[in-house]
Amino acid sequence: MKFPRIAPVTALLLAALAGQGSIGAPQKFSYAVDLPAADVSADEVARMDALLQSFVDGQKVNCAVGFVARGGDVIYKKAFGWKDVEGRVPATVDDYYVLFSQTKAITTVAFMTLVEQGLVAIDDPVAKYFPEIPDRVVTAVHADGTYETRPVKSPMTFVHLMSHTSGLGAGLVRDIKRAEGRGGDAPAGFGGAIPNPPPAGQHTGGGDFQAKYLEEEMRALARYPLGFDPGTQWEYHISTNMLGYLIERISGKPLREYVKEKVLLPLGMNDTDWYYEPAALGRFVKPYRVADGKLVPGSHLYAEGTVAARQTYAEGAIGLNGPIEDYARFCQMLLNKGEFNGRRILKAETVELMTTINRLPANDGADGGAFQFGLGFELHREKKPVPAVSDSAFAWGGMFGTGYIVDPGHDLIALFYINMYGAEPVYPKFLDQAYRLASVEAGPGANPAVAAGRGESATVVLEGGGTGPFPAVVTEDAGLPGMTIYRPGDLAPFGGDRKLPVLLWGNGACANTTFEHRNFLNEIASHGYVVLGVGLLSELEQRGEPSRQPTSSAQLLAALDWIVAEDASARSVFAGKIDAAKVAAMGMSCGGLQAIEISGDARISTTIVCNSGVLPTPSPMKLMPALTKADLLKFHAPVLYIMGGPSDIAYANAMDDFARVEHVPIVMTNLDVGHGGTYQQPHGGEFTRVALAWLDWQLKGRQEASSMFLGEDSVLRRDPKWTIEVKNFPPL
Repeated sequence: MKFPRIAPVTALLLAALAGQGSIGAPQKFSYAVDLPAADVSADEVARMDALLQSFVDGQKVNCAVGFVARGGDVIYKKAFGWKDVEGRVPATVDDYYVLFSQTKAITTVAFMTLVEQGLVAIDDPVAKYFPEIPDRVVTAVHADGTYETRPVKSPMTFVHLMSHTSGLGAGLVRDIKRAEGRGGDAPAGFGGAIPNPPPAGQHTGGGDFQAKYLEEEMRALARYPLGFDPGTQWEYHISTNMLGYLIERISGKPLREYVKEKVLLPLGMNDTDWYYEPAALGRFVKPYRVADGKLVPGSHLYAEGTVAARQTYAEGAIGLNGPIEDYARFCQMLLNKGEFNGRRILKAETVELMTTINRLPANDGADGGAFQFGLGFELHREKKPVPAVSDSAFAWGGMFGTGYIVDPGHDLIALFYINMYGAEPVYPKFLDQAYRLASVEAGPGANPAVAAGRGESATVVLEGGGTGPFPAVVTEDAGLPGMTIYRPGDLAPFGGDRKLPVLLWGNGACANTTFEHRNFLNEIASHGYVVLGVGLLSELEQRGEPSRQPTSSAQLLAALDWIVAEDASARSVFAGKIDAAKVAAMGMSCGGLQAIEISGDARISTTIVCNSGVLPTPSPMKLMPALTKADLLKFHAPVLYIMGGPSDIAYANAMDDFARVEHVPIVMTNLDVGHGGTYQQPHGGEFTRVALAWLDWQLKGRQEASSMFLGEDSVLRRDPKWTIEVKNFPPL
């Protein structure tokens, strides 16, 4: 068996841990737990109950189930809400959930059993087992669909597949597929169309929904070059499908059969599978989404695919389903260093190899290198979802909102299951309470600022902090899950007469990342603003599956509530530094509609709509804000539109908005750069210059900044690159 070279100190550590093995590790879960004797407070149990019930009562989810075990003792296992809201069927702990990417870890563990059998090594070239694997990198794609390539600098290995650094289907490969007339790779129901007829099994977006076997999809994928050299970037998802196909080639068995034989059945995960008999459909929770603050049913496509008549297609990246305790068995096996239920799945040293070594390239770590990924799992050595998480913890989750963590440092596993399209990120709140329930406080490895009462985690510095007088940082806060914070790095200059106005930002595609707009938002923050942008900090540079999860305008107002509370809290870094009377609702494309949707809130001082406008008819995208032109009446303060000219797909909608608005001052600006704007140019490009002038005028009262917009001799009227229209302002 051939493993990568490991530093001597690391080798000694692994040897010591391997020598310890899992002596005394629990082989079954214990439910007969004396909670007081186990230092589990009844008050904390009640707080967890109230938290999960609040998710249901607030219509954030239809149901939720939590599972927490410490040292094999189950200290929490409860379900809340409704498996079927319309039928008033209560949720139970035995319900089936669609697990999406929780499949990936099980596929990876199954592959490592092949490694332990000596059939393959993790650093073997994939081409040794699949000669057709791409060995060229695309360098340019032409308008007619032809493209140019060069040889890879190094061959793809199995490490690259398990760490999502293979280059498969990445980058310019998407442009090749678009030129061929192939659709995008958004998953069905998450921005992708619902296939008709429904497919058998669960399929990755952008592929052939009618494929009978995984082999068909992987051979089709191998026709394309790579998007980058293996090992040089992190591109999430499709690599684990190729890993699953290679399991089939190396083992000689279908993926489903091999995984059940080597992982699921030995652990007693008898209800976890890709497929079931038709009667099992009634055990699945119904998926929902939130529309206008209320729960509405979502497509049952993924559950229905599990009871299809044809049961031959099984992916490595998604497809597994089951109840929460089944997956808890898998997590406990990992916590036990490879064994549970009296069966050893992996050697202790193999589990360590998977969960202690960061496999991401040094120049491609998001969050300033804080985001780390091993073989199949995110590592929490630097970036922690909540402060109490230890440095040895590892985790992942699924697109429907399921999540889990394995924390050897605290001998703890915690799992949280929901099935929601575009769910509000409630998992961090559960996880924080799970650690409190287990009597774990922030300790070694936690961010010192967090332990001191400040909830911020790792910070990122973009473009040297920007060009403004207050160099910015990008961060997040455990008390504001699902939002990225851009702010001046040094807050000492603020307070008293100089306070920070607030910008609430929604993203294009209502995506769960500020990736495309980071330069723009960072530059604004460097001029003395705090920006609360919808999205996960972990998706700032490496866009994985969580970035695809749609978001809601409700997150913007929740962020405003949070920053107001932080301003009033003596323990907060923002205490006394926020100007809560100066708030801008902002957003681009779908996020621009989110900004319009919240503009009726009395606290909004101005609205900036970027590359967006209300559609004349309801949007075909289910998760886009369902606005009508009547929603323009929500504007009660000055409005700025920043558009990309006639080539901007939203241009006609925006110009129609402008024509209709007669009750508030409004400015329409256009720079002919198309729908993508200038956000990704250095410091956000021209769009930043215009946005900053508006913000300085509207939120900081700098009247000189109005010269950008007002008067026949305004800055933008004199700039040949821009066009501007202004109305409803009082005469100068």
